[in-house]
Order: sequence, then structure tokens, then C-alpha cells
Amino acid sequence: MKFTNLFVIASLVATSLQSLHAQCTVIASAQNTIIPCNGSTILSVSGSGTSQVAFEENFNNGQPIGWQFSQVVTIANNTCGVPTPDGSDFMWMGSQSVAPRTMATLPLDVSSGGTVCFDMRYAVQTGPSPCEGPDLHSEGVYIQYSIDAGATWNTIQYWDPFPGNIPMLTNWQNYCVTIPPAAQTSATQFRWTQLSVSSALNDHWGLDNVVISATVPNYNITWLHDGYAYGQGIYNGDNPTPVSPTGPTSYVVMMTDSISTCYDTITITVNYPQIDTTTTINPTCGSINGSLTAASSGGAGAYTYSIGGAFQTSGTFTNLDTAVYTIIMVDQNNCSDTMIATLDGVDSLQIVNLSSITTTCGLNNGVIDFDVVGGTPIFQYSIYADTTFSSTINFINLPPGVYPIYVVDQNGCFDTESIEIFPSTNPNIDNFSSNLEFCSLSDGEISSSTSLGITPYQFVIYQGSNLIATNGTGNFTGLQSGNYSLLVIDQIGCVDSVVVTVDSIPAPIAPLQDTILCNLTLQINDVLSYTGSNWSANTPLINFSNAAAQNPIITADTAGIYSITLTDSVCNFSETFQLTFVADPFTKILDTTLCIGETHVINALVQPQNVDYLWSTGASTSAISVTETGNYMVTASNMCGVSIDSATIEFYFCDLELPNVFTPNGDGTNDYFQLLFFDGLKTFSCTILNRWGQTIREYDDPAFMWDGKDESGDDILQGVYFYIVKAVSNGGNEIVKQGNVTLVRSE
Repeated sequence: MKFTNLFVIASLVATSLQSLHAQCTVIASAQNTIIPCNGSTILSVSGSGTSQVAFEENFNNGQPIGWQFSQVVTIANNTCGVPTPDGSDFMWMGSQSVAPRTMATLPLDVSSGGTVCFDMRYAVQTGPSPCEGPDLHSEGVYIQYSIDAGATWNTIQYWDPFPGNIPMLTNWQNYCVTIPPAAQTSATQFRWTQLSVSSALNDHWGLDNVVISATVPNYNITWLHDGYAYGQGIYNGDNPTPVSPTGPTSYVVMMTDSISTCYDTITITVNYPQIDTTTTINPTCGSINGSLTAASSGGAGAYTYSIGGAFQTSGTFTNLDTAVYTIIMVDQNNCSDTMIATLDGVDSLQIVNLSSITTTCGLNNGVIDFDVVGGTPIFQYSIYADTTFSSTINFINLPPGVYPIYVVDQNGCFDTESIEIFPSTNPNIDNFSSNLEFCSLSDGEISSSTSLGITPYQFVIYQGSNLIATNGTGNFTGLQSGNYSLLVIDQIGCVDSVVVTVDSIPAPIAPLQDTILCNLTLQINDVLSYTGSNWSANTPLINFSNAAAQNPIITADTAGIYSITLTDSVCNFSETFQLTFVADPFTKILDTTLCIGETHVINALVQPQNVDYLWSTGASTSAISVTETGNYMVTASNMCGVSIDSATIEFYFCDLELPNVFTPNGDGTNDYFQLLFFDGLKTFSCTILNRWGQTIREYDDPAFMWDGKDESGDDILQGVYFYIVKAVSNGGNEIVKQGNVTLVRSE
């Protein structure tokens, strides 16, 4: 085992230990990484530009070098049976190292901040000396700094060993601490010290691979989304302009000294408010006594609600009827969500279609009938107020009088009406006669007269079971031929009836129906005309084989919709039907090339004759939206066949290409500095700078053409210029291009 006793004077200069390691670290953060809809947050940055090692010691020279201390330590590659991870020598504070056990550096220039990194481990408590570890709260190791040549020391961090067997402390660990702002001077000392030990035989520990890195203040930090820069040597702070994304958005910060560059990205997500649940209570007995309650989460809080009227802070609405309600929720940032709530209340119990059949000829044969809607079965019925209930409506053979109707359902909901059964005598049809119908023109007539019964009368005529007409006179006109039942009904419903026949001269028979065909010819059938026919159309494109025949052949010159009319002048008969000759379907779609991230709507050519559309994707609309490259096929069809077409839709990565040299001499060749290729851009900017970083020209149109002139229109000198191009594609991809372009002016 090798023991070393050193005393290094403070005047030793450690500049020989400093070496250049160009690197930087930048960390983006945000006040809130999740913001409510329509909210905003402040972006922050913390960077470190570690370009210089102010002090470095790995003890591999066999003795401590560059330290200011008076201590006896052990330098070895395996003490207490635990080597360092790299197997090299390390420093051990064993039983020969008396308290306070201290390792202190010379004064170092860390005025711009930096980090102190090192490997350290404690011995395990109760091990044999020099491998006995610390176990009391006060026996741990401090890392401290002094800015007054060691007169006072300030603690940066302390490692408490209690209870003496913590695996993280008794095994080699690498630690890095940030140099506090108060310690950032041009002559700062750092020391590792154990201020309290039980004795020289106890509380041992080791140290290795010490690196103190000083930050060089020549880096600049810039946010790329808005170009905000903190200034050279400023490595921490907020971006003063809040960001307010409408969806998940990533923001990139760049740290560079023009030699080394590092980036970090932070993503801000948006929390939208939403209605989570609705609770409903349905109205009862047809009353407006339902309610609903909505509960929400997310967004900015302070929700207000509406179901069509004014907004309120409560999500509960009362005194509601049976209906479908749209609940609108708005948070304090004016973001909203909607949800449908349905109140399925039972309609109020209601007696409908209440009617009676009056007694006839003084007999007690009255009948009461009605229906019930709404309510909740099972129902109970009564025509004696609220007594003598029945489960069926069967009220017959009733004497004249006023009857109270009462219905109740199983929930106790009820309705009541009243109806009167009148006494009567039977009316009598005394006389009746009829006039002929001509040519099926519905011009037949029936006349009658009635006595007895109770006026006023109601007269009704039927053909079979079909009600034809009613009136109060007994005289009917506009009738077709046939047998009619003529009834007279007096005020209390007593009836008399007779059968009356109306004869006629037949009208033409023309069972013409609207017809759709795929060819251009139709044979008319089953037309029967007693007095001649006359066929006509609404267009000269229709031809008849014989316009005076009963059943001609109809031919069209082209597909279309036509009105065909048959007339008979004798009977003033006219019948028109629609004849549709359908054209074959036809459609077409076009090949298209777009940028990745865009959505393309493929519109099939729509023709009036097309009925259905079917895509290779399974869609059945005339247009579909696609986002992937592929061959898409559409089939248009109707009753006459199908039309098929296909198109190739290609999505490619949209990029920007620029030349590295141009000659603005007006010879028509390479006269401009411009984009060689571009397409599908949502936003664009180009800045051209000279070698001193001065802006020469700025453009926001991707079709720009720089002719080698400045903003004043003056020619600039030939030479090398720098450009920065930023763009966002329609698909949302951010594109940043920067580089040099040489302007050559030739005669």
C-alpha cells in the first residue's frame, strides 16, 4: 500500500489542468406543459455551455496534483476490496487520515458557472480499519466552496451516512452538482470535507474522477418558433411571449456558439373541457317535472351550462318536459363541449276519440266508446265517476243521459271527460233519385228528401265500405257510376238507408303508369277507348307509331324524362304519365400528387343518371377523403349498368431546394436565386444576409426571385451570402434550410 503526505502551496497555478471540451446542454421547460383550451403558457430555458475544464483529477499519477490541502491519503486501485468502476487508482481517506479529513482545490475561475462532478463512496459501517464506514448523521462528507481564500466555507451539498449501510453510498456513485450563483467568481475554491469522525480508525471514504467544468459565456440561446434570443452568455430565463397552441405542439430551442450547437424540444398539449356524465330524472304523469344534471372536467374550469336558453353556473336543469336536450358547456376560456340527454317521460294519460251511439227509437241501446293514450298500463275505466271500475272498455246498452268518463293508470295518473247520450226517433228517407254519369267524368247525381228523427240531418253515401261524401242536404253531385248506399243520420245518430244506382257511359280505360326504361322504345298495352285516341308528348324527341291508335309504339330520340298524354275529346278525357329513358352511367376521377400530411378529396364526376357510387375503399359517396398513396377505383351504377374509373393519388415529402450560385447578368440563364422546387407550403420566409449578419432581402412568397439587389434596388457586390429559409408544409411539417449562395457578376 502506498502512502503520500503532501502540502501544495496556494500559489500553484492549475492552468495546466485546463483543456477545451466544446459542448453544451440546453433544457427546455414550460410554466405548464398541459394548458386549457384557449390558454397560454410561458416557455423557459436552462442551458450550460461547458467549454472548459477548470480542474480535473483522477489520482492516476499516484499522488494528488493541483490540490491545496494538508492531509495523508492512500492512493491505490483496490482498497477494502472494492475497486473503482474503471479499475484505476483512487484516493482513500483511511485510518492514516486524521479529522477533519479535507481535500481542497486551488482558486479556480468559475465566474460563468458550471458543474462539479466526481465519484465517491463510503466504507461499510463495522468493517475493519481502514474500511470502517460512517454511520452517524454528522459523519458524512460535505462539498463546499470558498470565495475568500478559504476564510469561510459554504455548503453546496451534504451526504448523510445514517444508518451506515445505504447501498447507494457504500458503492461508487457519480455525483454532479451545479455551481451556485454565489460561488461563480474568478477565484473560487472547492473542498470535500468530513468535519466529524469517531476516531482515525473509523468513518472512512474515497474520492475519484473529479472534474470541475467552467461555463464559457459565449453561447446564445434562441427559440426557433419565434426567433426570441436571450443574448450571449445568458443561459436561463423565460421567453416573454406566451404560446397559445390549439393542439399538441412542439417548440424547439437552440443553443450555439457557432461551433457547437445543441437543441431541446418541449411539447405543449391542450386540455379541452368535456362533459363527462349526465344524470336524468324522467318526468311523470305527463307533467313538466323532469330534470338533468351534467358533470364536466378538463379545460379552464368555471363551467357554465345551457340547454338552449341563458347560461348558468349549475349543471342541473329542472322542470323539464319529455324531449331530447342538447347540453352546451362553456369554460372560462370560452371553450365548449356538447352532449345529448334524452328525457323519456311517460305522456300524460288522456282520453281520446270519445264517442257515443245514441239510443234509437226510444230504446236503451246507447254505446260509449273511447281510446286512451299516454300513461302507464294497466288501465282501469269507469263511466260512473270514480266507482265501479272495469279493466276493459265495454259500455253498451246504455239509456240516454250524461256520463262522466274516468280512467286511471297503475301509477295513479288519471283523466276524466263526459259525454251525453240523446234520445231519438228514427229518420225516414221519403224520396230519392239519380242522374247518369257521362264518360267516367264523375258527373252523376243523387237527390233525396227525409222526415222524422231529430234535425239537423247528416247524409252519407258509401260505395261498398268506402265513404264517398257527406253533407246536410241529401243531394250529391260529382259521382261515378255504381251502386251507392245512401244513409241519413239524425242529430242523435238514428239511421235510415236506401240503395241508389247511378248509371254511366263508359270512359276510356288507360292503365298508364310512370315507366323507367334502359332502351328508347315502349309498346303501350291495355288502353281501351270508346271514342278514339290522341297521343302527344311534351317534346319533338318523342315519336308515335300511330298517334291515333289505342296502343301505339313510343320511340325516343335520346335518353331523358318525357311527359306522354292520352286525350279523348268526346269524354274530355286526358291521362298523362311520365316516361323515363335512362342513360348509361358515367363517371371519372383524376390522378393527383400532394404533400405528405395533406388530405385529398377525390370527387367522382357526378352525372344525373348515376344512382350509386362504390369505391375500392368501401365508401358509397360521390367523394372520399384520402391521406395515403394508392390506386383508388370508383364504380358508378344505375339500373342500366356501371361505369368504372380509377386514379392514382401520390403523397410525397415536400422539400425545398435552392442553388448555391447564381449570375444576375440578364442572359436568361441562372439570373436569380430562387427555390428550385416547392409545393404544398402553408407558410414561408426567406432571409438573405451578408457575411456580417446584416439583412439584405426578406421574402415571404415561395415564388420569390432574388436578382442580386438590396431592398433599395441597388446591385450588391458579388460574393458569398447566407440564407435562412423556414417553411411549414400543408401537412404540418416544419422545414428549415440555411446555407451559402455565391453571387457572381460576369461581363
